[in-house]
Amino acid sequence: MSDTRITGIVHTRDSAATLEAALASLAWVDELMVVDMQSSDDSVAIAKRMGAQVHHAEIAPRIDGVRNRYVAKASGDWVLVLDSDEYLSDDAPELVRGLIAESGGKYDAYALPRYNYLGEQVTLGGGRHPDYQIRLFKKGAVLWPDAHHTPPVITTGPARLREVPPSQGPHIHHRNYRDLRQLIARQLDYALSDVYPSDPESFDFAAYLAKAHEQMALRRDPQTDGDLSEAMALVMAWDSVMRGLIHWDSLEPRPPLNMLQALPSSAAQIPSWEIRARRYLGRHLALRHLLKAVRLRLRALLPKRG
Repeated sequence: MSDTRITGIVHTRDSAATLEAALASLAWVDELMVVDMQSSDDSVAIAKRMGAQVHHAEIAPRIDGVRNRYVAKASGDWVLVLDSDEYLSDDAPELVRGLIAESGGKYDAYALPRYNYLGEQVTLGGGRHPDYQIRLFKKGAVLWPDAHHTPPVITTGPARLREVPPSQGPHIHHRNYRDLRQLIARQLDYALSDVYPSDPESFDFAAYLAKAHEQMALRRDPQTDGDLSEAMALVMAWDSVMRGLIHWDSLEPRPPLNMLQALPSSAAQIPSWEIRARRYLGRHLALRHLLKAVRLRLRALLPKRG
């Protein structure tokens, strides 16, 4: 597979502050594409200066739904996708080509480990590492839904996905938030622009509250990340509550909220075994994909009620 071509793709919108690092970490690929959504800063100029093909796209509220269209334009056999606030570790060229040469015939997609930063601190606890991301794949092997931060579907089946252990593959470095204030603003923006089911009868605010308690239980890891872990867990818990309210506000007619329930304050309502199980699944993306495929298959086989 020494003649295998790799296309790198980066999506941008006013990304001048971080784009150069992203593109520099992809300088070794055979084709480099930047998909720019109407940037008003120097993003396009930086992309052209660094030798990338620039594709101009309309502004979209959800980037994931845009990815599919531009992956289809890639000329490479394999595609490597980065966000504009990410960059690859220095060992990426050797390790990525090694992965493809070693097991590219058996797997169609690889989930790469990722380091996430808040300011200058790498956050490792609460399921934030290895934080597997499906970013290296054969062209045509993945399909993203039109949503925020939702893993793509492996079109050839979950068994064709391999998680790359942190000790064996390149890391993605994600400089995603300058501080907690930016994290809060970004989560609210994602929640406001996301897509929610439109059927009032299927709405269940209690499910959003349960998700909030789950976030508190799974994201807290003060032994690893200190007080920052507590703060981030609270942000993600209240993000679930806000999403529930935004969903409710979009419905017509609006169903009862049934909101006299405990709001997220602790992890006490979730059994410890369940927390451990969910943390394990959070670290093993391939297993989650396999379990999801099994659930969907069983649902299709079971007789429908009524």
